[in-house]
Amino acid sequence: MADSPTTLRPQRKAGAIGLTLKLLAAFCLVTLVAATTVAVISSQSATREFKRFVRDTQYQPSGELIASLAEQYCQQGDWSGARELLTSASPTSDAEPWVPLLILVDDQGSIVASNWSSWYVDQITAQELAQGMPVMVEGQTVGTVVVPGNRPPPEDAERLSPTGVATLARVRWAITLAALGAGSAALLTAGVLTWGLVRPLRRLTSAAEGIARGDLSQRVPISGNDEVAELSDTFNRMAAELERAELVRRNMTADIAHELRTPLTVIRGRLEGVLDGIYPATTSHLQPILEQTELLTYLVEDLRTLAQAEAGQLDLDRQAVDVGELLQEAVLAFENQSAERRIRLSLEVPDGLPRVSADGRRLAQVLGNLLTNALRHTPEGGQVTISAAAARGAVRLAVTDTGTGIPADELPHVFDRFWRGDKSRSRAGGGVGLGLAIARQFIELHGGTIGAESTPGQGASFWFTLPVT
Repeated sequence: MADSPTTLRPQRKAGAIGLTLKLLAAFCLVTLVAATTVAVISSQSATREFKRFVRDTQYQPSGELIASLAEQYCQQGDWSGARELLTSASPTSDAEPWVPLLILVDDQGSIVASNWSSWYVDQITAQELAQGMPVMVEGQTVGTVVVPGNRPPPEDAERLSPTGVATLARVRWAITLAALGAGSAALLTAGVLTWGLVRPLRRLTSAAEGIARGDLSQRVPISGNDEVAELSDTFNRMAAELERAELVRRNMTADIAHELRTPLTVIRGRLEGVLDGIYPATTSHLQPILEQTELLTYLVEDLRTLAQAEAGQLDLDRQAVDVGELLQEAVLAFENQSAERRIRLSLEVPDGLPRVSADGRRLAQVLGNLLTNALRHTPEGGQVTISAAAARGAVRLAVTDTGTGIPADELPHVFDRFWRGDKSRSRAGGGVGLGLAIARQFIELHGGTIGAESTPGQGASFWFTLPVT
């Protein structure tokens, strides 16, 4: 016994990670990397810019420092104790986060002292010297205090006061909090997005499992206009097509059973009557058996032809076919049948029609099916017209009758298997309803199109197009 669809459905392994967890893990990893990168870069940038801002803020030495330097020079005659004065005069209060570099230049332009233990400046430019504060003794400039803020010192020479360190720590903490907040918001958004993405996929999975169990009525709601919505719409159309195909299959099975039941019943009844001696084995009693056998043969042959055409296994002997000659042969073939029914059969073919690439024998079968159908539904005194015309790289052929027509609700189904315009018509006189279905398959195999138009009470027109050679 074959396994049911449910038992064939693969089960997820124990411990397997679902799509939701995978997406959340991916979002968490991306958020963590992004937040860490932003926090590190922002902290480094803040430290660098903070130091640059403090360093670029010009510090002007006080007059008291200048006076102390002048007094010391007067007492000693040189700058031997200048470094202690510069260091003691540097701002050390919490109000000043930066300890600026103070350089003392003598009257010869040489650096003689600094408030830092070492300095990187080899010489002072004329612009820096001009911006410094001169140290005057008896009306002469003996030195100049310079703050070279326009030339940042190397990183290892930078020093921040306790206030500066605390300020930077607060800035870094604020950056860290901002990164944590942004990461949390990103994870929350990722959770919402993950749920919005996975939820329709779960609906699709549930609906697909329903179809696997044989419930072809499954549909999924469509929301949005993204790829998932497109997938949902495709799934719904697939499910609808499967449901329609299943309905067609069931109807076809019922129709085939019905078509086979009638001739088999007649054959069985006649044979039982002959065997029981009720009917003599004469021609009049055996002839119905032969007719029903022929009907069964036609039905089986039509089904086989239709199956081959639908599977694309029907070989076509394509040749350049003259449409005018093909239609004239069709008229001659149905001339007697139309005369018996007292129906006028006319032909309208313009000169100069291009040839078509087709299998002449299959086209003759298509025209035969259409003409048989038209004559069957046209009353005495009516008319059936066969016409052809050129149409943009193709030739359009049509069979038009003046019969009862086809109701609008039946028109879309005229090419379905076992379709009959008159449901009460007997099978013996009305065929089995496969002629139009076979005609559609033949025309589509030729690369053409086929259709029908009708106005109830005014007749119908069946047409098809074929590409030219």
